[in-house]
Amino acid sequence: MIGTIRRHQNWLWGVVIAATIFSFVYYLSPSQSGAGAGFRDSSAPDLGSVNGEPITPAQLGAAEKEARLFYFLRTHTWPDPSDQNKQIRHLAEQGLVIQSLLKDYKIIATTDAADRFTRQIFGVPPGQAMPQDKLNDWIQNELMRKGGLNWEDFDRFARHQAAQDYLMALFGMSGKLITPKEEEFFYRRENEPIVTEIVSFLATNYYGATVPSETNLQDYFTKHEAEYRLPDRVQINYVLFDPSNFMAKASQLVGTNVDEKASEIYHQQGPDAFRDETNKPLSEPEAVAKIKKQMFQYAAFQEARKAANELLTALSEGRDAAHPYTTSDLEKLAKARSLPYQTTEPFDEKNGCKDLVVPAKAMRVLFSLRTDAPDDADRSLLYAPSPLLGESNIYVVGLQNRFPSQVQPLSAVREQVLKDYREFKALELAKEAGEQFAGAAQFGLSQGKSFDAVCAAQKLKPENLPPFALVTTNPPPGLDKISFQHLEEAVFPVPTEQSSKYIPINDGGLVAYVKARQPVNEEKMKEELPFYLSRMREQRQVAAFQEWLSRQIQLRLIPPPGDQGSAG
Repeated sequence: MIGTIRRHQNWLWGVVIAATIFSFVYYLSPSQSGAGAGFRDSSAPDLGSVNGEPITPAQLGAAEKEARLFYFLRTHTWPDPSDQNKQIRHLAEQGLVIQSLLKDYKIIATTDAADRFTRQIFGVPPGQAMPQDKLNDWIQNELMRKGGLNWEDFDRFARHQAAQDYLMALFGMSGKLITPKEEEFFYRRENEPIVTEIVSFLATNYYGATVPSETNLQDYFTKHEAEYRLPDRVQINYVLFDPSNFMAKASQLVGTNVDEKASEIYHQQGPDAFRDETNKPLSEPEAVAKIKKQMFQYAAFQEARKAANELLTALSEGRDAAHPYTTSDLEKLAKARSLPYQTTEPFDEKNGCKDLVVPAKAMRVLFSLRTDAPDDADRSLLYAPSPLLGESNIYVVGLQNRFPSQVQPLSAVREQVLKDYREFKALELAKEAGEQFAGAAQFGLSQGKSFDAVCAAQKLKPENLPPFALVTTNPPPGLDKISFQHLEEAVFPVPTEQSSKYIPINDGGLVAYVKARQPVNEEKMKEELPFYLSRMREQRQVAAFQEWLSRQIQLRLIPPPGDQGSAG
């Protein structure tokens, strides 16, 4: 769990919390609602061990929370336990090994070190004030609501990562030993401009030759039938609670001295903590107005959530095995209370529902609802046990119908199958033509012919590209970034005045010819070498530390029975 992500997180803001305004956030903390608990069952008999000490459920739960946060900072998305459980478990076990190493080497991150590390992650320059309003919003909506974590989880993560930096400095030291000759060699290799010509084989040029016979289409559909299978779908009944409808109650909760509270927060944090969309500091009246708005929003959300919980409580009254839940219970109760009751169209878990704007974690709750669980005598699994927190609303939900996955006949998906077949066949034809030309080009060049002559013989016209190096990031016209990366990787080892093999790209493929390699700009190299050396040393330090850490994981970690492959 190396802390190299900090260079890329310019979209976050800060680390200091305003205690007054977070009195509202506290009500929404996962620790208050039971959310965000560890993934593992506390009754698990054996969770493995680290350095000879058994892993406890509490340790694993805390480590998995840190692993989820690390995954989010690296990918900008929260992990889906159904898809990422093994990866999160692996990261959590690695984190526990690191914690044992920190303990053995008596490395403890100071508050200042954790603060510096956090500023680096969040892209806040030293000495710059924290924009508290944006931080508050991130903590509330991203960390708590979407991630199911709280501030204590983040603080623990930051301290462990800061301490790990000391560990990496100690055991990655060998990676920083780079000679000036090595530095210059690698700089020249990465920055040497390559002059190339390419011949493109785009799938669109072959689309006209892909009209299938009925036999072709049926054969393609049979081989790809699973791709056209309807996934499991559900239909959900729900009552929506919009926080904007609870502003009157929110005003009562906030109190009459809201101006004083907002002004107090503003003066505590300072003018630089509150900025507009252009990063310009807000005036005091504007900042105070924004703080007041946040306070009302937090309070209104809390009141809406309270009302949703009250509805669920009423829904559960008198329910037992003799009086089980039914699919119509929510509708009856909603109508009795004059609440807006709605039913969604059937939807699958991957594509979600346009009516229920909820995170992936809540979507998994919807697909866990059922009527056929043998040990569910009161049929309580028809309804979600707690309100679902959406992007801006709160929902009380219950199951109306489940639609199991089913095979669709060709007649139902014929247009999509025809489109997919033609695109697939066009890519095949482009690849076939490209590979034939690549072979002809390499043979012709070996016979002393020029690349232009080979192209002319094949009735193809090469395209000259602007010179590029391995460090070039902006693709030339006609190529997207991924295709350009494939081209760079393929061309780099090709000798000058030779051609490449067929290079697949997103919409077909191409063959490249290396015309020349230009000298590196010596003045630019002298100017950039110090920074380049620093970057190389950091990269090698991380690599050396990862190698050392991998050995430590093998030595210290014993996974639980049945999961022996997760170590290392």
